[in-house]
Amino acid sequence: MAEDALAGLKPEGLWRHFADIARLPRCSKNEERIREHLVMFARERGLECHVDGAGNVVIRKPAHPLHRGRPGVVVQGHLDMVCEKNQGTPHDFAKDPIALALDGEWLHARGTTLGADNGIAVAAALALLSDDSIEHPPLEALFTVDEESGLIGATRLDPGMIRGRTLLNLDSEEEGIFYVGCAGGQNTEGWLPVQREHAQGGVAVTIAIKGLRGGHSGSEIHEGRGNAVALGVRFLWRAAAKAGLRLYDLSGGGLHNAIPREFFAKTIVPRDRVSLLTQMAGELERDFKLELDDLEPALSLSVAPNGEKPEKVISEGSMRRLLDALYAIPHGVTAMSRRMPGLVETSTNFAAVHLEGEELHLLTSQRSTHPSSRDDLADRIQAIVRSAGGRTLSSGIYPSWPPDPDSSLVRICREVYRRRTDKEPQVTAIHAGLECGVIGEKLPGIEMISFGPDIRGAHTPEERVNVASTERFFAFLLEVLRSL
Repeated sequence: MAEDALAGLKPEGLWRHFADIARLPRCSKNEERIREHLVMFARERGLECHVDGAGNVVIRKPAHPLHRGRPGVVVQGHLDMVCEKNQGTPHDFAKDPIALALDGEWLHARGTTLGADNGIAVAAALALLSDDSIEHPPLEALFTVDEESGLIGATRLDPGMIRGRTLLNLDSEEEGIFYVGCAGGQNTEGWLPVQREHAQGGVAVTIAIKGLRGGHSGSEIHEGRGNAVALGVRFLWRAAAKAGLRLYDLSGGGLHNAIPREFFAKTIVPRDRVSLLTQMAGELERDFKLELDDLEPALSLSVAPNGEKPEKVISEGSMRRLLDALYAIPHGVTAMSRRMPGLVETSTNFAAVHLEGEELHLLTSQRSTHPSSRDDLADRIQAIVRSAGGRTLSSGIYPSWPPDPDSSLVRICREVYRRRTDKEPQVTAIHAGLECGVIGEKLPGIEMISFGPDIRGAHTPEERVNVASTERFFAFLLEVLRSL
């Protein structure tokens, strides 16, 4: 049970609420149960609560008696989580509670994403709202929906629900790092036509790439982690002619903001070339491991008969056009910031490929602090897809958040952090998209900052949150609220 893993952890209120929400389904676009939980929570405590047309929730709590008359503060996080699980994990995100486990100072889930992104923010806000001893100005807790699939809730937020003009976003993942700006982004999808013909015999073989770390396509794209889709396409492009393989199914990746961890291609291979294909896989696996060095120690590239007997395969000419286009799709960092050393300025994530009937669907995601650079990358990908006879769609466009490292809110947070730690916090921007960019566009002039505890492996089944860091994060949040 969730309570067993969290027993004795502090702050008690935060972890109690985290246990509650870990039992509720909250994949993106499926936040009904947790929204109902919030509405009931507010009703039971006599707190003002509003839900807008998008499903975003605002709960208001009057100021502590010592802070009456002060300007209101918004504490903000998102309700949804990335729902990823390891192959073979018997978990249904639509009904099963997250199986929590404590390993030393790190809380994780068994075989699935944990939902600390952004469940920690939700739990922290509920802890603030439920404890009348906490000193704070007039408080608004803003819970947005459908953040992970493209900041949808924030994009559709009714700005009239928000009164405060200071916002604390709790959706960051590194303690001691304050984010004051973020990249904008968009998704670019493509559909490539395929022609099929009757299979002429051979051995049905599955090519699989597994064991990659994956990760967040914004905050971890600079590390150069392996992309299973890009590596898989690279192998197919080389092996297609030499091994005489013919594709009949292809899949890899999933979410636009997750670096793909796995890739599968189902092929028919002439019986006398199966050993050659296996040899090529072994050689390229070694190349991949050398190139990626210690980034991907568990990477595997395998070739195995699957026993299937497909009636049709993709024709040779169609397969060649398909693989040429996929091989040309870029992935990774394309520019670094010259103003903020170490910050990625522009990147693209080759997020997914899936063969769907007579079309192959591909998904990519572009990010940049400059809209023109973002659009240029998207245009290049559209040109590649269209040159292969495909069609494209751009969606999920969201604005950047221009950094203001000298705002009064940042100065207060700096001072509080110094008092608590005798250290200087890092004030920077993030390459990932944050809801602050969208909210700031809707509420001109609002001061914002984003911070959070140490979370690792977000968007993967290796996601975990540090318990001690979470306790420090919450104590810092309380002192910031007292100081505003």
